[in-house]
Amino acid sequence: MSKVLVTGATGYIGSHVVKLLAEMGHEVHGIDINFHGEHNNVEKYCSLKLQDITWVMKYRSEYDAVVHLAGRSVVPQSLIEPSEYYRVNTMGTDNLFNYIDTPNLIFASTSSAFEMASPYARSKVAAEDIIKEKSDGHTIFRFFNVSGSNGLYRQLGSASHLIRRCAMVAAGNLPHIDIFGVDYPTRDGTCIRDYIHVSDLSSAIAKSVETGALNTEYECLGGNVGYTVLEVVSAMERVTGKKIKTVIQGRRQGDAVSSVVDNLSKCVTLTKTLEDMCLDQYKLELTL
Repeated sequence: MSKVLVTGATGYIGSHVVKLLAEMGHEVHGIDINFHGEHNNVEKYCSLKLQDITWVMKYRSEYDAVVHLAGRSVVPQSLIEPSEYYRVNTMGTDNLFNYIDTPNLIFASTSSAFEMASPYARSKVAAEDIIKEKSDGHTIFRFFNVSGSNGLYRQLGSASHLIRRCAMVAAGNLPHIDIFGVDYPTRDGTCIRDYIHVSDLSSAIAKSVETGALNTEYECLGGNVGYTVLEVVSAMERVTGKKIKTVIQGRRQGDAVSSVVDNLSKCVTLTKTLEDMCLDQYKLELTL
């Protein structure tokens, strides 16, 4: 059994990771400053503090692993408030080293780092640099698009993820989805993204807690295949039997043409499909 700290513990990914680590027998501590004004209930699985990072100071040097998931992650918002993204994602990571000391820091970075097209991406890469400088041991995971659910926990805040928004339309909770650009050099003109189920991603993180720091430049967590926006829409229509209304908009600043894993981390074992993610999200949306 390890003692593990999870930052962003009540968020979408954090809540899944906390539950899994606790079920594996680890002692889990969680902190979160609750950006969204709501949180997933993880108190059953960990000792939790909201808005109080100083709570971890008394455990300094005692954590076997720290999973650093806390941060800002909405690309369009980062274009409007870049200073907030550098403050939270970059300086927040630097500040973490004032409170913790661990041989195994696991960091949630982003596939957007490959394009560097937004302040969000750049803030994450800067945090990666800080970790490489200051950590005793680290694993930097660049997450691709995460979706799905374990049936208990969900994405928080305004819906910005494509699969979630498609599920909202299918469930009658949103009138349509916007498609930003249909003139990209792809098979149907829309952007291509790689998707991974949150359960598979959480399992990869849990494995890295148990196996220790990899100290590589970065590790990719994705589904190892790319889907266009329209292909995701079609997948949601297939699994739900519902028509998804789409509205074509112009290209959106900060969007890369294609973002697909080319070197999947050895920590990943893929068990879920795009259809699983769509169906999970749809079932969850029906309960809201």
